[in-house]
Amino acid sequence: MYTLMEVSIMHHVGIVFLFLWLLSSFNRCGPIVFFISLIYLYLVHEQYVERLRRKLQFEERKQSYQRRVLSDSETVRWLNHAVANIWPICLEQIASQKILLPIIPWFLDKYKPWTAKEAVVQHLYLGRNPPMFTEMRVLRHSNDDDHLVLELGMNFLTADDMSAIIAVKLRKRLGFGMWAKLHVTGMHVEGKVLIGVKFLRQWPFLGRLRLCFSEPPYFQMTVKPIFTHGLDVTELPGIAGWLDKLLSVAFEQTLVEPNMLVVDMEKFTSPQPGN
Repeated sequence: MYTLMEVSIMHHVGIVFLFLWLLSSFNRCGPIVFFISLIYLYLVHEQYVERLRRKLQFEERKQSYQRRVLSDSETVRWLNHAVANIWPICLEQIASQKILLPIIPWFLDKYKPWTAKEAVVQHLYLGRNPPMFTEMRVLRHSNDDDHLVLELGMNFLTADDMSAIIAVKLRKRLGFGMWAKLHVTGMHVEGKVLIGVKFLRQWPFLGRLRLCFSEPPYFQMTVKPIFTHGLDVTELPGIAGWLDKLLSVAFEQTLVEPNMLVVDMEKFTSPQPGN
């Protein structure tokens, strides 16, 4: 239902003319009446212009918000800011100690070269630089029972303080069974990551996280040998380029869709040891 001020200006002009015509038919249409009619039309015009100005401002703000939502740089700026602040507090430790450190030994055992009998991770620190996200969008359709699926563009270039030490036990017929160490000093991973989230009705509210790359990512590592009894392990057959091949094969066979890393958040947040 429209109020008097919600009709068009022409309606107000017609009402004023009708009012003046009725007064003139009774000889009541003097200068004061015309003056009041002009003031009335002026006030109507001012209110109409003000309402139109507010409406245009609202539409401009609405379009600006929509452009901001559709802009990748705007949608992920808050995420990068949050990750940069939380990374040194707990995210780096969670990523390195809780997620990567338990699964890397499986990678090493499955994809180790024939020259190595055993390989273990002795130290892992991902450095002060957090991963940077370049884009983010919500996938509306999921083939699984995830309640939310996100696709994020990730670029993770570690700083110069990144450090990882992998100890390799050589086979007896090649290296007399002695241990040698490789020092990983840099890593660059870039690709699109899919994150599937399943929610719970009670604590911890996140029941499961599923992580994978939508396509094989770009991966590069910087590895320096730590000498043991003067032996440069990177000169041994099968060791040179081993880590690059190890991670590229591991990524494709375990972390590229449809293969994925599944994190049970209920066990992850459980205070009981051994979970």
